[in-house]
Amino acid sequence: MKETIDVVKIVVENSEGLILAVRERESGKWELPGGKIDSELDEALFHAANRELKEEVNIKMNSASKLVRTEIEEFNEKPIVNCFIVHTDDFTGLPEVSADELDDLKWVEPSEYKGLDWHADSGYGIPAVENIEHYLD
Repeated sequence: MKETIDVVKIVVENSEGLILAVRERESGKWELPGGKIDSELDEALFHAANRELKEEVNIKMNSASKLVRTEIEEFNEKPIVNCFIVHTDDFTGLPEVSADELDDLKWVEPSEYKGLDWHADSGYGIPAVENIEHYLD
C-alpha cells in the first residue's frame, strides 16, 4: 500500500476579493500557502493551516471554511497526497514572506491565479480558486 501524506493549502482572500499567492524560492513557481499536516502529532486541519500561515506569511487565521479535498495519486513511487483546501477572509496581520523556502508573495484576482507560473503540484488549487463562490455557497 502506498504511503499517504495529508497537506493543507489555504485560499487567503483579502477584503478586495484578491487571493494570496506565494512563490517557492527553489523553483520560482507560485502556489497557495500551506504544507504538510503533522501526522505524528495528530494535528487538526485548522491548526495545521494556522501553523503554516504563521510560518510562511506571518498571519493568523481567525476563522476558516473547508472548501474541498483533492486526492493526488501519481503513477510512480511517490506517495498519495490528500490535499485539503480551506478558505479564510478573516485573518490578522499583513502578509510578508517569513519562510526560507519562499521568496515572494502577491495578491491576485481569482481569474489571474490560473495564469500564474504555478508549481506543478499546485494545480489542485486552480479549481478551488476558480470556483470559490460556488464552494462557499
